[in-house]
Amino acid sequence: MFFKDKHCPTCKGSGTQVFTPLSPGERKALGTNRTDLWRCTAAGCRWYQPWDHQAGGGRLPEELQNPGADAAQ
Repeated sequence: MFFKDKHCPTCKGSGTQVFTPLSPGERKALGTNRTDLWRCTAAGCRWYQPWDHQAGGGRLPEELQNPGADAAQ
């Protein structure tokens, strides 16, 4: 069973954030066709990761940050 809430290593706090699958445009910006990559939806965050672990994650380009807050880390 999949849960959309996951811990984001770049967002502050001990709670979880909602993650959504990368859009086709986001995958294109990363140069990948992987469909198992999900991103944090917190305002200002650019973190993405494979669904099952953070180790393969990273940050999306600056222009793909979520709007609504100060630029994240």
